[in-house]
Amino acid sequence: MAEYEIFTDATSDLPPEVIDSLGIKVIPMDFEMDGEIYSHYPDERELDSKSFYKMAEEGVTITTTQITPVRFIEYFTPILKEGKDILYICFSSGLSGTYGSSEIAILNLKEDYPDRKIMSIDSLCASSGEGLLVYLAAKEKENGKTIEELYDWVERNRLNICHWYKVDDLFHLKRGGRISSVAATFGTALNIKPLLNMDNDGKLQLIEKLRGTKTCEHHMINKLKDNYLPDKYNTIIISHADCEHEAVLLEQMLKKEFEVDEIIHSKIGPIIGAHSGKGTLLINFYGKQRE
Repeated sequence: MAEYEIFTDATSDLPPEVIDSLGIKVIPMDFEMDGEIYSHYPDERELDSKSFYKMAEEGVTITTTQITPVRFIEYFTPILKEGKDILYICFSSGLSGTYGSSEIAILNLKEDYPDRKIMSIDSLCASSGEGLLVYLAAKEKENGKTIEELYDWVERNRLNICHWYKVDDLFHLKRGGRISSVAATFGTALNIKPLLNMDNDGKLQLIEKLRGTKTCEHHMINKLKDNYLPDKYNTIIISHADCEHEAVLLEQMLKKEFEVDEIIHSKIGPIIGAHSGKGTLLINFYGKQRE
């Protein structure tokens, strides 16, 4: 059996220490702020998240881009030259064209490396939900799964990765076309906090509009109660967009209700944060169903 590497992209929002401990390869993603282009890496080497959210709050224009076939080829080629195979777990096709871009790159690479297995799979996940899927896949690899077995595992389990988001800034949803300007203005005045999740097509959907952060967090815990499958996978990821205090409080609430083997904290990076805004709080877990 040939050796293989697991790749993902920077939208997975996994902490660098987790990435390093499991040997996961992460492809950076680009974003532009006021005409300057940055690449987002897990270690935030070009722009740290605090600076990003500060600039975003100041009204700087932000655009994000998908990974190009050229960048995929740049990152995959050295691994293929080593005689290793590749499994790439991709940012949801419901939110980005990155998956299609990876398929173009793979078609090109297979001409030069016909004996290598180069596989791309759509995670139908985003941010640390994608991160949790990659994390669990890496653990399954450690347990001895072949690349084909792991591809099948990802395909079977990706819709069990539950995402529940609390969004603080309604105007980010307005800019994304999810709510109207009037709803954003009145919702902000009334301290409305939208609760969103990922549907089975890998798209964000607005589930409820709740008043206040604490109400939203209690709903997130209730969603976990309804769907959580700790006997199967008992790792939970809590991620935040420059609101670490809220993430810590959510963990404390969680620990009062459940025994959890592992809670991983992560930061929501610029690629996701450009669309969700500062104050976004996200909990990911393995559950029965997403909705």
